[in-house]
Amino acid sequence: MNSIKKVGALLLLVILFFYGCEKSGVETVTKNLPAPVKIELRSEEARLVKTDQQFAFEFFSNVFEEETKEEDQSFMVSPFSLSMALAMTWNGAAGETKTTMQKTLKMESYSDNDINGYYKKLKEALLKTDPSTQLSIANAIFTNKFVTIQPGFIKTNTDYYDATVQPVDFSLPVTKDIINQWAADNTNNLIKEVIDKTNAYDLMYLLNAIYFKGSWTARFDAKNTSKKAFTTENGTKQTVDMMFQTAKFNYTEDETMQVVRLPYGNQAFSMLVLLPKSGKKQADVVSALQDKECWGEIRAALHEYEVELYLPKFKTKYSKKLNEVLTNMGMGLAFSDAADFSRMSAFPARIAFVKQDTYISTDEQGTEAAAVTTVGMELTSMPAIPQKVIFNADKPFIYLIQENSTGAILFMGSVKDI
Repeated sequence: MNSIKKVGALLLLVILFFYGCEKSGVETVTKNLPAPVKIELRSEEARLVKTDQQFAFEFFSNVFEEETKEEDQSFMVSPFSLSMALAMTWNGAAGETKTTMQKTLKMESYSDNDINGYYKKLKEALLKTDPSTQLSIANAIFTNKFVTIQPGFIKTNTDYYDATVQPVDFSLPVTKDIINQWAADNTNNLIKEVIDKTNAYDLMYLLNAIYFKGSWTARFDAKNTSKKAFTTENGTKQTVDMMFQTAKFNYTEDETMQVVRLPYGNQAFSMLVLLPKSGKKQADVVSALQDKECWGEIRAALHEYEVELYLPKFKTKYSKKLNEVLTNMGMGLAFSDAADFSRMSAFPARIAFVKQDTYISTDEQGTEAAAVTTVGMELTSMPAIPQKVIFNADKPFIYLIQENSTGAILFMGSVKDI
């Protein structure tokens, strides 16, 4: 009877988790995990996912091209973090500015409610689908306490994006510390600084933070990690810590690349590794992904194979200002003095910068990753200040002494005669 029970339990695991157990003594972590919660999407929402994917591949392609021209080092970006931060910002845009931002996001054919509802549903669903994987998605808006922000803009971003809203004084040096602390708190301290200063003419900062930590469904055995050669595209050889295991994974290939899917936890999340074929380069893979049908075809072609998998341990920390990338993608108007953010504030404003900070570390246990996207808004028109000011205290006056960071008044007086 005991042997029958054991066979039955083994079959049950195979049915529940789709993947066979690995060889080489590598530990699996699927035992006792609940099945992933499937995210059910309406047809409209499913189309939005595809447009979001198109934005992701175009965004990645533009960053890849820029990096190739510059230092050509490893990098990582978060398309989802960027698109969510831009969607929050877009809720304050009007006229042509709104249209160009929507086109850049590939969502020009959808209504405000469609787009905001999509991000709300996806954010909530992603957090529930795998309790064995740590995932947090947080949004925040820091506003200029001296400038009136449109209440409809605030309501939309709190209702749909669960954004925390905090009015601050951007003229104080301590304000940058408040914003940076929020980033650290929401990325498990992986990203501790996203801005280095603020100034009195800042209108607001919109931030999205994503934190992810997942254990491989089939973990690598550290005993199988060894020093191996890694050859860069220019022919330089490096010695790396190469992990190894033989296991059953979903895999496919075409003339350009090999693709393997490495699941985390209960398999709600996975890493897909896209390896250029012999004679091909990363640029060929990036180019292939620009085809709207490419990614769907790759996903449909994935099937289970026994794979001898070699994967280097790697860690990347990256920071990039995205103004030029987004301008090239069609969003230049939002950065100009002609920008229309009247749904955000009655004061003329533009996007001063969009910046993304990311971190990823992958080892035998799994992956830890984080991203913070920061959208800085600045006022483009303020009351004119005279070039020359005359202040002649030749009559009675009032004075006060305050603590500057809080504005607390310590002393106040009147000079009527001297």
